[in-house]
Amino acid sequence: MRLFTFQLISIVLLVSKVAWATHQVGGQLEMRPVNGATGRYRFIVTNYLESGARADRQGGGLVGIFRKRDNVQMTNFRVAETGTRQSVIFANAVCAAQGNLNFIVATFEAEVQLNPTTYNDPMGYYVSYQTGNRNGGLVNIISPLQIGFTFYLEFPALSRNGSVVVNSSPHFGTINGEYLCLGEPFTFAFNGVDPDGDELRYSMVTPLDRRSTNQNGVSPGPYPEVPWVSNYSNTASMSGNPNLTVNVQTGQLSVTPDKLGLFVFAVKVEEYRSGVKIGEVRRDFQFLVVECPPTIPPAPVIQLQDQPVTMMNKTLCLGESTLLRATLDTGWNYQWQRDGINITNATSATLVVQDAGEYTVAASLKAACSKTGKSQSISVRVAGAPVSLKTNGHLCATTGTMSLKVSGGTGGVGLTYQWFRNNQSMNSSAALDSILTTQDGKYYALITDPAVNCTLHTDTITLTRSVAVVASLSSATGQSRICPQEALALQSGGGVSYVWRQNGQPNPATTGNQFQATTAGSYVVTAVDIFGCEGTSSPLTLTMVPAISVQLDSIKPMCGVDAPVYNLVGSPAGGEFAGAGVSGMIFSPKQAGIGNHALTYAVKAAPECQAQVKTRMAVVAPIPTIQFDESIMTVYRGKTFPLAPGLTGNPTVFSWTPATYLSSPSVADPVVTDIENGITYKLDVSNDAGCQASDTIRVIVVERIWLPSAFSPNGDGKNDVWELTGIEAFPDAIVTIFNRWGEVIYQSDKGYTQPFDGKYNGTVLPEGVYPYWVRTIPDKPPLSGKLVLVR
Repeated sequence: MRLFTFQLISIVLLVSKVAWATHQVGGQLEMRPVNGATGRYRFIVTNYLESGARADRQGGGLVGIFRKRDNVQMTNFRVAETGTRQSVIFANAVCAAQGNLNFIVATFEAEVQLNPTTYNDPMGYYVSYQTGNRNGGLVNIISPLQIGFTFYLEFPALSRNGSVVVNSSPHFGTINGEYLCLGEPFTFAFNGVDPDGDELRYSMVTPLDRRSTNQNGVSPGPYPEVPWVSNYSNTASMSGNPNLTVNVQTGQLSVTPDKLGLFVFAVKVEEYRSGVKIGEVRRDFQFLVVECPPTIPPAPVIQLQDQPVTMMNKTLCLGESTLLRATLDTGWNYQWQRDGINITNATSATLVVQDAGEYTVAASLKAACSKTGKSQSISVRVAGAPVSLKTNGHLCATTGTMSLKVSGGTGGVGLTYQWFRNNQSMNSSAALDSILTTQDGKYYALITDPAVNCTLHTDTITLTRSVAVVASLSSATGQSRICPQEALALQSGGGVSYVWRQNGQPNPATTGNQFQATTAGSYVVTAVDIFGCEGTSSPLTLTMVPAISVQLDSIKPMCGVDAPVYNLVGSPAGGEFAGAGVSGMIFSPKQAGIGNHALTYAVKAAPECQAQVKTRMAVVAPIPTIQFDESIMTVYRGKTFPLAPGLTGNPTVFSWTPATYLSSPSVADPVVTDIENGITYKLDVSNDAGCQASDTIRVIVVERIWLPSAFSPNGDGKNDVWELTGIEAFPDAIVTIFNRWGEVIYQSDKGYTQPFDGKYNGTVLPEGVYPYWVRTIPDKPPLSGKLVLVR
């Protein structure tokens, strides 16, 4: 018996024949930078699915990015389907149909912005996409229906030492549907291509299970490996002689299977740059091995049209084509291949080719499943490479020059160029790969390579003139005169940069669309658009508004809020007065209140000008007040005491008259020294505003009283009464004496005409100490002390 095998290249490859099997066949992860956008990447999930209702329901999923160092999730995002689903092409359609091998390819993508300064960990990061259960028909892992998929990709830090690092993961192209026979050698080109030119290394590994139990969830690693059935492992995932292996450098798979069944395995593709590993992709695969019929396969032969079978090479000029013919047999199915890859819809006995490559055809029987016969290969080479025109410069509305240059091709010696404008030849053949032109039109070039006798046609470039640049010029206010000590804002439009000129002289300091004009003159502006085309405005003539000198007469200080109103005087006429207490041209102290008030006079040189302002200070000063504690004061002769009146209104000038006995007549609180006679003082004060006040105080001078501390009323005629020398000067004086309990034992009449004789109501008082008060003047504090009575 013979077997046939189907293989799919993907991150997960799943083939199933059982009716209840999962629809998921496999898939792969890729990561590509988006051109011109730092840190922006496109993530691609490619799924291989069993065609059917379940595949139709397959949508995108959740993809997670994690940091390798600690498995911390950096972000997650959803991928959405892009493009049209494509069928996987089998070389032997009959065998594929008999094996229920009908698969489609669905692609899901998302663009994600990754900040390089955030993704800077030296250990790198990994991407994970997890999906559902594996095919129940797998024979080399335990409980396959309970085992899931984890698509896995690693990438390096996106910034290193302050510099952005750009990286693409390996890219995997179109795959074939294949089958192989039991006991027969089988090889399959499983290599990827690294867009960055990094080295790729391949090795067999154990497939990964998923961690998440949520069908659409994503979990961090580490991820569990699938459980192998006994005698199977990553290096023996498929029984054979030899077992399934992968070439570490080329990625080619090899196996000679010796057992029937559906086998799963995985290959790790590691990415190296300058000898250092920077990333990897893990991909699952499955092979289904069944019996192959013993039918002898077809033996197709291919040849170039009108050429002998022995001619195995053909060189085409770029854009040309040739026809390949295979042995014609109406009982055969055909599948053409280029570089080993099945070509879509190339299933007839002939093939028109125009691309370089190695071409073969696989033939199988239409009526039965058989081995596939494969033809010899024919090599097609294409001379030259696609050529296009690159332009530089621009055609403005009336000026401008552009260069056109041939880009691409293979180059070579002796190339000639024929240039065309509007399908009319511009020159004879010459070795000029570029031209300059000042005209619009449609341009292309023909390039002839005499070495291969090929003529290449560039693409056609249409050159057009841009719309004329119209430079506008106006003032922001609509005025055409400049106010004194001001600038008039001029504004323009129509360009992206501007050249301003005053009286024909450029001002290189200003290139924006606004200019501040400070002097009279003729102004123009040239607007320059993004192509460098220019347009100049009409002149705008500006004049100067004559300057003015604003004056405000000084304002004399005013005393108190009841001072008369003040007429304000300013020049030139027509201005406006403002400030506290101002109404029209009148200043009212009452409305302004006490204080220093800034008053202004504002005049505009022209209605559109800002007002010029003159400021004066209006002082409404408080009127000083003088407050003595008493208007008449009595003191003893020879007493020294201060005069300290209460003052308000901020007086600064003081004058006491007369100056007799005073320490200073020009201070607020002079000291009266050793007064001898009664006197009346007058105090005159004024503040800085000249506001004045005055008041008087009368000082009465009296004699001092001698108060003996003891007396002896013993009847000896000496010191028998308490005699107070000088009390006669105080006719209203009252003397009061107390015992030790505070009881009054003596109180005189006014004038102390009957001195104390040591008796109380005629009774002799005992010796002792007796407190006393002597009130010389009513409403004045009494003199107090203690008197000793002795016998």
